[in-house]
Amino acid sequence: MKLTKMFRSSAAALGCLLALISCRQGPDIASGPLAPVDVKVVDHLVAVLGHESCVLELVDPASGEKVKSIRLAQPPNGMAVDGATAYVAEGGPCGAVEVVDLKSGALKRSFPAGHTPMSPVVRGGKLYVACRFDSRVLEMDAAAGTVLNSWNVPREPVALAVSPDGRKIWAAGHLPAGAADGDFTAAALTLVEDGKAVHFPLSNGTQGVRGMAISPDGRYLAVAHVLSRYQVPTTQLDRGWMNTNAVTVINTDEPDKPHPVLLDDPDAGAANPWGVSFSEDGGKLFVTHAGTHELSVIDFPALLERMKREDRSNEPVSERLGFLHGLRTRIALPLNGPRSVASDGKNVYVAGYFSDSLAEISLKDARKSRAIPLNAPFRPSREKLGERYFNDASHCFQGWQSCATCHPDGRVDGLNWDLLNDGMGNPKNTRTMFLSHRTSPVMTLGVRASAEVAVTAGFVHIQFLEPSGELAECVNAYLKNMKEVPSPFLVAHTPSKQQTGGRGALSAMLPAWNGAPCPNLPGGAGKCLKQPGACGATPILTSLTRNWWPRGRPRGWMKVKAFWCLPWWKCGGPPLTCTMAVRRRYGKPSRHAIRGISAGRRVP
Repeated sequence: MKLTKMFRSSAAALGCLLALISCRQGPDIASGPLAPVDVKVVDHLVAVLGHESCVLELVDPASGEKVKSIRLAQPPNGMAVDGATAYVAEGGPCGAVEVVDLKSGALKRSFPAGHTPMSPVVRGGKLYVACRFDSRVLEMDAAAGTVLNSWNVPREPVALAVSPDGRKIWAAGHLPAGAADGDFTAAALTLVEDGKAVHFPLSNGTQGVRGMAISPDGRYLAVAHVLSRYQVPTTQLDRGWMNTNAVTVINTDEPDKPHPVLLDDPDAGAANPWGVSFSEDGGKLFVTHAGTHELSVIDFPALLERMKREDRSNEPVSERLGFLHGLRTRIALPLNGPRSVASDGKNVYVAGYFSDSLAEISLKDARKSRAIPLNAPFRPSREKLGERYFNDASHCFQGWQSCATCHPDGRVDGLNWDLLNDGMGNPKNTRTMFLSHRTSPVMTLGVRASAEVAVTAGFVHIQFLEPSGELAECVNAYLKNMKEVPSPFLVAHTPSKQQTGGRGALSAMLPAWNGAPCPNLPGGAGKCLKQPGACGATPILTSLTRNWWPRGRPRGWMKVKAFWCLPWWKCGGPPLTCTMAVRRRYGKPSRHAIRGISAGRRVP
């Protein structure tokens, strides 16, 4: 047993090492997308992180020339710059932090940093990293990389901020945690002070948190997110009926009193706010709108004054469109998919994730904005175009939302929505797009014949537009090409006790809900289907209803959707899709019922 565990650990370490080597020896940037995810100002240069090209580039904004290109080991997610040293958080399951000398381009050292490390912050010789899918924040020694402390976060921390004195650490969770069928559902902030972590929920409906920044004096936090009106039926978009877009301002001395400020105008949404940054003097607040390709430059002291003067309990700021009128300059950017933002006091620099370009915006005269191409020879594939369209709200009526508003990263948003395709008054949780094209029919109750039909219907009924052939076809290509995200709780590709909860065989099916590689289920000897045409006797469960367990009284028929490629089928053949119903009067389904599902038999 010990030898087996040692072999598995060695194999996992070897796999991570091979991944690092293959990325370092990867193709030139021009052969693929750069996909910049972070930007920082370093002296007179701009440092840009290319997520898909695995590079850190130093660009001279005056000439538009690349001064230096540094190859990284894994796809980077974010960076912190301390003098001439960059701390780059990169990778997924085998996440790491690479310490890079920006002058020489040399790699100083590298150390492990959990599952999908993001948003590193350096303060007082310590490095703080958000491990997104571990739902933890690490405090590390910036020089040695040793972990000094760690704290749990409710769900998927994607942004960190540390006070200037280093006493307060803030982490922003990407999605709501817990049940979604109550009156209050929201993502939360975590405050770590004196070694203790306390969680503070944001306003009801907050989801899709992307960016966070702390003011230079440490008194205020600004958090960019979507503010969803999930308790109403999806009948219209006007005036933010379904989704609004906000930056929440929080006094760090009163973290339990969030003040969301809507970035939308009454007839023009500001979809998918992402990057947040303060100017060096704290006088300006910058927010990028990834869905509508814009930048908001907000007079922050004037905003604070208006919030104090017009605070009304019967009409909260979060309900007032146009609240920023006269305080905000809304600038259309010459790029696609703005995410990260940085400023040197004279100009603002924004990186376009899908256009592979950098925008320079003058703070004195926004009309002098210009685009700096970073990867001109590249031409996106249909899958990459589909990802761009999936995140683009400029096609939507008045720019209120994109597909990614309710399906961030193509997955779920943690909310229940009352869609009209199966009647009104029966809200259900958002479905993940992963594997949807291979599990027809789709939607919770199977009301759409296929995912292709559902994609077109989503554009028509949720974004209120008639999609062109290319728009829908490219989005379908992107969704078909989505990859699973390995669960942080899997041990040698099988679920740990933490993942299954120790509740027996059916609990082992749960990891597949979120697209994680599923284990071998009872009654099947094969491996899970991970790609089209793979053969195995074990299904991947992709759709279970909330009330799978009847408690106390009969609840009727419960639908389970699964697909698999039976072992006697020819390899390369299409997967078999099947929808079954299981009826149990009381308690949990028996092991016989579970085996029946695994073997493809109808259960009484």
